Amino acid sequence: MFLRFVSQSIRRSPRRKTMTVAAVAMGTAVATAMLGVMLDIGDRVNRELRSLGANLMVTPKARSLPVEIGGISYRPVSAQDFIPEDQVKKIKSTFWQLNITGFAPSLKASASLDGRNVPVEGVWFRRRFRGADGSMLEAGLRTVNGEWKVDGRWIDDRDRHDPALEAPLEAMLGGAVARRIGAKPGDTVQLFGQPFTVSGIVSTGGEEEDRIFVRMEVLQRLVNRPGQVDAVQVGALTKPEDEFARKDPTKMTPKEYDRWYCTPYISSIAHQIEEVLPMAVARPIWRVADNEGKVLGKIRGLMLLITLAALASAGLTVWSVMATTVLERRGEIAIMQATGAGNGLVAALFSTEVALEGAAGGLIGSWVGLLMAGWVGRAVFQTSLETPAMLGPVVVGAAVLASIAGAAQPLRRALLLEPAVTLRGGE
Repeated sequence: MFLRFVSQSIRRSPRRKTMTVAAVAMGTAVATAMLGVMLDIGDRVNRELRSLGANLMVTPKARSLPVEIGGISYRPVSAQDFIPEDQVKKIKSTFWQLNITGFAPSLKASASLDGRNVPVEGVWFRRRFRGADGSMLEAGLRTVNGEWKVDGRWIDDRDRHDPALEAPLEAMLGGAVARRIGAKPGDTVQLFGQPFTVSGIVSTGGEEEDRIFVRMEVLQRLVNRPGQVDAVQVGALTKPEDEFARKDPTKMTPKEYDRWYCTPYISSIAHQIEEVLPMAVARPIWRVADNEGKVLGKIRGLMLLITLAALASAGLTVWSVMATTVLERRGEIAIMQATGAGNGLVAALFSTEVALEGAAGGLIGSWVGLLMAGWVGRAVFQTSLETPAMLGPVVVGAAVLASIAGAAQPLRRALLLEPAVTLRGGE
């Protein structure tokens, strides 16, 4: 009897039922698309931000209080005042190695150019090496700062890192340096008494424009510092810092420490880098890390707001339709009440009808929403988004709840009416 009543009720007013299903489907589609993007956007945006620069800086412990002016270190070099170049690759052996998208070691010096001292950095531009699992990995300036604008070409040192090979003397000039001396790609500049060919001009809008970049092994040879590195830029995918991440690890309980260690906070990744490089300290570049967290937080907040607004819109549509339906069928409700049906049974009958409409709209909307999320991923990130398998069922459940919530107030109002008054045609 219950199911027959529900099936007969659903067949009434097909246009009204179609409008309810369509409204729920539209709200669910938007909610599914927003949630699908929001759940996968963290790593995507992080990877985009990682191409704009590093968020960690690794330096020797002996330089915990460095004296640098204009990127040039004025501390005397001691036996422990460097990071061994052959140890740098261990950065990719930490627990969060997959979150480390790139790293770039550098050696700093200064050279006279056109009567002025200019910071010179010896760097890896793009180096290939074999990881612990045997896979080929890449590191270098291009992996960390791939979005730099270069007039000319990047220096290619993929096959030039063997000290036994005589590397070409090439340099990439920062835009400010190039403008000051009037240099362009293909010109020759004198550095350390040697002629360097200008391969490209770097434009970043930052302090890098006041520097000159050369191959690591070339600068090591010219300043007599073989196998030494002054700093390592690291780009890592991180989780925005929260209150828990700001706790002092030394004061955490073992359970809290395990949670912190196994969460990709920038502080925990820095700690693990220090574990594999005991002669170094890893410090977050907070102006970058904080901005990442704020950007991700605002994007996620906006998407969550749109999701809630879409579901609320669907609920309001159900409320409007249900109010009209209850108004038309209050005589039927009064007869059921007068013949012994309790308010619970009447509410269950109408709630089941609304829940089925919400489920139908939710199924259609979740399918459309997944297609929309895939389109957003391809349009914005040029790749498909990876949505959790449980997203569809969760959104369908949310659609059902939103539909029932929208129908609750009109149905409650109808149940409060006296059957006798309603059957006599009164209010």
